Amino acid sequence: MRALRTWLPYVALAAIVAAGSLLRLHHLGHGLPYSYHADEALHFTTRAMEMFGGDLNPHYLENPSAFTYLLYTVLRLLHGGGPPFDDVSGLLAAYRADPSIAYETGRAIAVVLCMLGVLAVFLVGRRLWNPATGVVAAAVLAFAFLTVSYSRYALTDTGVLLPVAVAVYAAVRAHDDGRLRWYAVAGAAVGLAVGFKYTAGLVGVPLLAAALLRRPREWRALAGLALSGVAAVAVFFLTTPYFFLDLSVALDQLGEQSDAASVRKLGQGEGGPVGYYLGSLTWGFGTLAALAAAAGLVLEARRDRARAFLLALFPLIMFVYLCTAGRHFARWLMPVYPVLALLAGVALVQVADVISRRPPVRAAVLGVLLAAVLAQPLAADIRTARMFGREDTRQLTRDFLLDTLPRDARVVVEPGVPSRYFDGRLTLGFRAPPRTLVAGGTPQRFILSLVPSRIDAYRRSGYCTVVVISTVAGRAMRDRIEPAAAYYRRLRRESRIVFHASPYKPGTDKPDFHLDWSTHLFLPAAYVRPGPEVTVHRLAGCRQQVGGRPAVLAPPPGLPRPDPASLD
Repeated sequence: MRALRTWLPYVALAAIVAAGSLLRLHHLGHGLPYSYHADEALHFTTRAMEMFGGDLNPHYLENPSAFTYLLYTVLRLLHGGGPPFDDVSGLLAAYRADPSIAYETGRAIAVVLCMLGVLAVFLVGRRLWNPATGVVAAAVLAFAFLTVSYSRYALTDTGVLLPVAVAVYAAVRAHDDGRLRWYAVAGAAVGLAVGFKYTAGLVGVPLLAAALLRRPREWRALAGLALSGVAAVAVFFLTTPYFFLDLSVALDQLGEQSDAASVRKLGQGEGGPVGYYLGSLTWGFGTLAALAAAAGLVLEARRDRARAFLLALFPLIMFVYLCTAGRHFARWLMPVYPVLALLAGVALVQVADVISRRPPVRAAVLGVLLAAVLAQPLAADIRTARMFGREDTRQLTRDFLLDTLPRDARVVVEPGVPSRYFDGRLTLGFRAPPRTLVAGGTPQRFILSLVPSRIDAYRRSGYCTVVVISTVAGRAMRDRIEPAAAYYRRLRRESRIVFHASPYKPGTDKPDFHLDWSTHLFLPAAYVRPGPEVTVHRLAGCRQQVGGRPAVLAPPPGLPRPDPASLD
């Protein structure tokens, strides 16, 4: 019986990792060969493939490079035979024909990184408390909706989970016994976390607090902090060397990123960041899981105030920091999820202990409590996994346009599809004004340029087919951009709908536009297929034409101008 109790947590962990992996790998190739997530398409996979040209400088430092180099290395080993005798010509040819091979590899790496984070949380829970706490924490992290969702894209977000768990654990241990090795471990973990996400560097604050709690005059604490700093810089250098080698470029790009984050995102709505991030925990992490984490912090504070303080510090500082930004996304808070999962494990295990001290009964109670906590995120995980097996609404629209329109037909398509989406087979005009004339991202520039008189220009130029995409139009409606609203009203009056692709279950109410849900998470149960709502309009009194140079239109006066320094 004792042997069974010893091995049972590891059996449970294996089941969690297996189920979590299958949930993420199911329909891993969704959307391909196109990537409908702008960050996935632009930031990491493309940069990794460019390195096969011989230049290991990603020339992109708005995000750190750990994920990019990891993807490059795995692709080289799997498809090039590995250095020094590798041949990547076959990989490059395959990528040019179909980039799916790179995206699927990147997504698989994201899954592995997430599962490593789950394993790390289990080990931390087991060492700081007991195996049961580790199992519960691992399950909560493995099935949280946001960690599952961002394992389905070739993005860097899941890479922070393991180093965050290790850094917090090492900070607690450094406080407990003051050994220098914990400072070194914590520093290395902080450096790795920063290598995946710059803001994750805030996980170093608990280590600083641990040293201060051990009295700042203690030589070992001061030496430990110095050692941790060296370890952090060394590991960060290994993950993102060109941050140091191209420091001026890195600082310029970080400045641009900071400036962009300080500006409110069009379509974000009127709510503030505090309510948004607290609300995101209810669906991204789980309502009961978030409540359990709060209860776990209270219970831990009653048992060990210093440890509770160290555990709470990183989530609190990250939350406050993110609330100072002008725009907000749920995944920006995801680095704190390992700590929240550990605290949730503390709460559930203690509740089970209070209900019964008998091991079989206690295990059964804990299982029931865990099932209740996981019911909400698991339902969303399974529903979205099935949904991603269906064709995206944008693909349905692409098929319709290419099947029904003559080659080079003049079409207006809102900026809600990947670049080169139509393989040059349509003439796409009236796009967003260039960044040199109007500030903001492509959707924002397009929305701000919309006025009812554009429709007259469409007719004059023979652009009789207009594709409206809800991820663009929804932003304008949510923020009540009146010129754009008037444009859409006129378009509806003076056209007929020739095609409509809806991602929603027939007969259900359409969910309100949400920057996270409507673009790539598709959380509401109304979704039965991925993608936005897409409507193809045919203008009345318009003669469809083909070919020619894509039409452009000067933006209306009064739009925000870009900062000249950002255009250098």
